[in-house]
Amino acid sequence: MITSTYYLRPNITIETELVGWTKFFIYNYQGIHYRVFRSLNDLSRFLMNGEDACSFDGLTEVELEKYLKLTELTG
Repeated sequence: MITSTYYLRPNITIETELVGWTKFFIYNYQGIHYRVFRSLNDLSRFLMNGEDACSFDGLTEVELEKYLKLTELTG
């Protein structure tokens, strides 16, 4: 469940998504590239320094949904 969306630019968003009891921060570039971060600290390091500390990096929404579903099932 997406709990919030923040627009960095019209084509780049950060979505906060709650999966079970886990909160994820999803960097969405033009709807064609997704990165999932497990903490605001990891997301901040990526945005400020380009340090890629994501737990998922994918090109489609289908891949993203599969990752989130797998994460929900494995806890």
